[in-house]
Amino acid sequence: MSIHTTQTDATPPDTVYHYADPADWARAQAAGVYAPDALHREGFLHCATRAQLAGVVERHQRGRGARVLLTLDAAALGDALRYDWSERSGDHFPHVHGPIPLSAVRSAEPFLAPP
Repeated sequence: MSIHTTQTDATPPDTVYHYADPADWARAQAAGVYAPDALHREGFLHCATRAQLAGVVERHQRGRGARVLLTLDAAALGDALRYDWSERSGDHFPHVHGPIPLSAVRSAEPFLAPP
C-alpha cells in the first residue's frame, strides 16, 4: 500500500474515528494516553471519517471481534492529525502521527466487528 502525505482542498471534519483493541484501550486508561504497539510499528494510527467508517469496517475490522470505537476531537489532535492519500482505497485517510491524549477522546463505545 502506497501512502503519501498531501493536502486536501476540502475542510477536514471536526471528528475522526479509530477502532481500538479493548486491551490497548484499557492500558490507555491507566497510562493517560493511547499509544498502542501499532503506533510504534507503523509510525501512526489509522483513523477514518464518518463517511469512511463502513468501508473501514468491511476492509479492516471484519472478523476482529470486540473493538472499541473511539470518537476523536480532530482539533485536539493538533498537528499530529494528517490526511494521507491511499492509492489502494483512492481516498485521503486521517492518520494520527503520535499518541492520542485521552482529552482528545470524545467517546469510547464498544463495537463488535462483523464475522
